[in-house]
Amino acid sequence: MNLVSIYDTERLREHGLHVTSGTLKVWRHQGRYVADGLFVKFAHRLYIDTDALQKILQREQKRMMEQGRKKVEGRSFKRVKN
Repeated sequence: MNLVSIYDTERLREHGLHVTSGTLKVWRHQGRYVADGLFVKFAHRLYIDTDALQKILQREQKRMMEQGRKKVEGRSFKRVKN
């Protein structure tokens, strides 16, 4: 478990998370990625588990690629002459 403070934006960006600390607070409040173990509260401070973050990013990237494939498969690239 590698923890990074939500206020350490430079380290979060190194791990591929390009959002503000306010956004992270909202996500925790809404319950986003809480079940995945992204957020850890330790000594009254909120941290991000970078190991869980990498798993989430891989899963979301895979989901986005599948959605892109579905869009491409649904399109017909042939032009219809009227």
